[in-house]
Amino acid sequence: MKIPSILLVALQMMFIVLLASPLSKFIPNTLPALSGLILLMGGILIALWAAFSLSRSNFTVMPEPVAQGTLVQRGPYRIIRHPMYTAVILCGIGAFIAHSSVLNAMYVVALIAILCFKLKREESLLKVAYADYENYMSRTSALVPGVY
Repeated sequence: MKIPSILLVALQMMFIVLLASPLSKFIPNTLPALSGLILLMGGILIALWAAFSLSRSNFTVMPEPVAQGTLVQRGPYRIIRHPMYTAVILCGIGAFIAHSSVLNAMYVVALIAILCFKLKREESLLKVAYADYENYMSRTSALVPGVY
Protein backbone atom coordinates (compact mmCIF):
# COMPACT_ATOMS: atom_id res chain seq x y z
CA MET A 1 0.00 0.00 0.00
CA LYS A 2 1.45 3.33 -1.06
CA ILE A 3 0.82 6.10 1.47
CA PRO A 4 -0.05 9.39 -0.28
CA SER A 5 2.64 12.07 0.12
CA ILE A 6 0.13 14.59 1.40
CA LEU A 7 -0.76 12.21 4.24
CA LEU A 8 2.92 11.86 5.17
CA VAL A 9 3.26 15.65 5.28
CA ALA A 10 0.03 16.04 7.28
CA LEU A 11 1.19 13.43 9.84
CA GLN A 12 4.58 15.10 10.06
CA MET A 13 2.95 18.48 10.75
CA MET A 14 0.55 16.97 13.28
CA PHE A 15 3.36 15.46 15.34
CA ILE A 16 5.35 18.71 15.18
CA VAL A 17 2.35 20.60 16.59
CA LEU A 18 1.74 17.96 19.28
CA LEU A 19 5.38 18.05 20.37
CA ALA A 20 5.62 21.85 20.39
CA SER A 21 2.60 22.54 22.54
CA PRO A 22 2.44 24.12 24.97
CA LEU A 23 5.14 26.59 23.97
CA SER A 24 5.35 27.78 27.57
CA LYS A 25 7.31 24.60 28.39
CA PHE A 26 10.27 26.08 26.47
CA ILE A 27 10.74 28.88 29.03
CA PRO A 28 14.20 27.96 30.31
CA ASN A 29 13.43 27.72 34.03
CA THR A 30 14.68 24.12 34.36
CA LEU A 31 17.61 22.21 32.89
CA PRO A 32 15.34 20.08 30.64
CA ALA A 33 13.54 23.21 29.39
CA LEU A 34 16.88 24.91 28.67
CA SER A 35 18.26 21.79 26.95
CA GLY A 36 15.09 21.44 24.89
CA LEU A 37 15.23 25.12 23.93
CA ILE A 38 18.87 24.80 22.84
CA LEU A 39 18.03 21.83 20.60
CA LEU A 40 14.96 23.63 19.27
CA MET A 41 17.02 26.73 18.42
CA GLY A 42 19.70 24.55 16.79
CA GLY A 43 17.03 22.90 14.67
CA ILE A 44 15.60 26.27 13.67
CA LEU A 45 19.06 27.55 12.69
CA ILE A 46 19.71 24.46 10.54
CA ALA A 47 16.28 24.87 8.91
CA LEU A 48 16.98 28.54 8.13
CA TRP A 49 20.42 27.71 6.72
CA ALA A 50 18.89 25.00 4.54
CA ALA A 51 16.05 27.28 3.42
CA PHE A 52 18.48 30.02 2.41
CA SER A 53 20.60 27.46 0.53
CA LEU A 54 17.61 26.41 -1.59
CA SER A 55 16.22 28.53 -4.36
CA ARG A 56 12.54 29.35 -4.05
CA SER A 57 11.83 27.15 -7.02
CA ASN A 58 13.39 24.12 -5.27
CA PHE A 59 11.49 24.27 -1.96
CA THR A 60 8.67 21.82 -1.30
CA VAL A 61 7.40 19.95 1.76
CA MET A 62 6.38 17.07 -0.47
CA PRO A 63 8.82 14.20 -1.10
CA GLU A 64 8.42 14.59 -4.87
CA PRO A 65 11.07 16.82 -6.47
CA VAL A 66 9.76 20.03 -7.99
CA ALA A 67 9.52 20.21 -11.77
CA GLN A 68 12.50 22.03 -13.29
CA GLY A 69 14.34 21.84 -9.94
CA THR A 70 18.07 21.49 -9.49
CA LEU A 71 20.17 19.28 -7.20
CA VAL A 72 21.31 21.60 -4.40
CA GLN A 73 24.74 20.79 -2.96
CA ARG A 74 25.58 24.03 -1.14
CA GLY A 75 25.14 25.16 2.44
CA PRO A 76 24.21 22.27 4.75
CA TYR A 77 23.44 20.18 1.65
CA ARG A 78 27.24 19.81 1.22
CA ILE A 79 27.25 17.75 4.43
CA ILE A 80 23.84 16.09 4.65
CA ARG A 81 21.18 15.39 2.05
CA HIS A 82 18.15 16.23 4.20
CA PRO A 83 18.99 19.11 6.55
CA MET A 84 15.32 20.12 6.84
CA TYR A 85 14.48 16.65 8.16
CA THR A 86 17.45 16.85 10.54
CA ALA A 87 16.16 20.21 11.75
CA VAL A 88 12.67 18.85 12.37
CA ILE A 89 14.09 15.87 14.27
CA LEU A 90 16.28 18.13 16.42
CA CYS A 91 13.29 20.33 17.18
CA GLY A 92 11.21 17.25 18.00
CA ILE A 93 13.85 15.89 20.36
CA GLY A 94 14.17 19.32 21.95
CA ALA A 95 10.41 19.45 22.44
CA PHE A 96 10.44 15.96 23.94
CA ILE A 97 13.17 16.95 26.41
CA ALA A 98 11.29 20.12 27.39
CA HIS A 99 7.93 18.29 27.60
CA SER A 100 9.16 14.87 28.65
CA SER A 101 6.41 12.31 28.92
CA VAL A 102 5.69 8.85 27.60
CA LEU A 103 3.18 10.34 25.16
CA ASN A 104 5.75 12.82 23.81
CA ALA A 105 8.28 10.01 23.50
CA MET A 106 5.78 8.18 21.29
CA TYR A 107 5.18 11.39 19.29
CA VAL A 108 8.88 11.93 18.62
CA VAL A 109 9.41 8.28 17.63
CA ALA A 110 6.40 8.51 15.27
CA LEU A 111 7.73 11.77 13.80
CA ILE A 112 11.16 10.24 13.16
CA ALA A 113 9.58 7.12 11.62
CA ILE A 114 7.42 9.25 9.29
CA LEU A 115 10.41 11.36 8.26
CA CYS A 116 12.54 8.26 7.58
CA PHE A 117 9.75 6.74 5.50
CA LYS A 118 9.34 10.04 3.63
CA LEU A 119 13.13 10.28 3.18
CA LYS A 120 13.29 6.84 1.54
CA ARG A 121 10.52 7.78 -0.87
CA GLU A 122 12.14 11.11 -1.65
CA GLU A 123 15.52 9.55 -2.30
CA SER A 124 14.08 7.02 -4.75
CA LEU A 125 12.45 9.89 -6.64
CA LEU A 126 15.58 12.07 -6.53
CA LYS A 127 17.64 9.24 -8.05
CA VAL A 128 15.31 9.32 -11.05
CA ALA A 129 15.15 13.13 -11.26
CA TYR A 130 18.89 13.85 -11.00
CA ALA A 131 21.56 11.81 -12.76
CA ASP A 132 24.19 12.85 -10.18
CA TYR A 133 22.11 11.93 -7.12
CA GLU A 134 23.72 8.51 -6.57
CA ASN A 135 27.17 10.16 -6.58
CA TYR A 136 25.87 12.83 -4.18
CA MET A 137 24.56 10.05 -1.89
CA SER A 138 27.99 8.40 -1.82
CA ARG A 139 29.60 11.67 -0.60
CA THR A 140 27.05 12.74 2.02
CA SER A 141 25.10 11.34 4.94
CA ALA A 142 21.30 11.41 4.91
CA LEU A 143 20.62 13.06 8.29
CA VAL A 144 23.63 13.03 10.63
CA PRO A 145 27.13 13.75 9.27
CA GLY A 146 29.27 10.61 9.32
CA VAL A 147 26.53 8.52 10.99
CA TYR A 148 23.44 8.17 8.80
